[in-house]
Amino acid sequence: MKRFLLLSTFCLAFLIHGQAQTISQINFDAIKTAVASSKSAYYYPSLLKRYHANDVSLTSEDYKHLYYGWVFQPGYNPYKGNDKADALNQMLLYERFPEIITTGKKILQTDPFNLDVMYLMVMAYGEMRNKAESDKWLAKVEGIAGAIKASGTGQSPESAVVLVAPRDEYMFLTMVGLRQASAPQLVENKYHLIPVKSPNKLNYTQVYFNIQKPLARKK
Repeated sequence: MKRFLLLSTFCLAFLIHGQAQTISQINFDAIKTAVASSKSAYYYPSLLKRYHANDVSLTSEDYKHLYYGWVFQPGYNPYKGNDKADALNQMLLYERFPEIITTGKKILQTDPFNLDVMYLMVMAYGEMRNKAESDKWLAKVEGIAGAIKASGTGQSPESAVVLVAPRDEYMFLTMVGLRQASAPQLVENKYHLIPVKSPNKLNYTQVYFNIQKPLARKK
């Protein structure tokens, strides 16, 4: 319940708005080139190092290249299970916040854009009255979520929200103030179509997520 209330507060500042955007805005070919070149501002090893160092100068473009550039890295495995991640819910139930932080950091070493774990880091540091560390993790959550949000409105296949891992669907919906109504439906082997509960502030009935990259890795 505590986690839901905190997320509800956070989502108020993060509602989808603006003009419709299409999947073509995420140009994976351009991102692949940029993150692979040592001469690029988006060279992945350098960008990831800045991310882990909590560099506050990271821009929206940096976060876009971090999140979507992850699919070209050796560690990318969107369907890999993690027992430690499952254990975090038990730690949360018993309010073992220092343990959440220790375990979360271990998970994020190899799975650096796991929004569920990142948000638990925000909450755990907040419960321990460590605002500085909580704010650092919140900046990361907002940066990654902002990159996802900019990929599309989710109102059609052409404007689908682009994800590198299907697990991000739930957290993203929560952060934009939506609640999943039923299980995702796979459409054209490219999209997850998720019905959402009404009424909601966006007047959405469903959201399309493009999950081509994780599905391709799953094959």
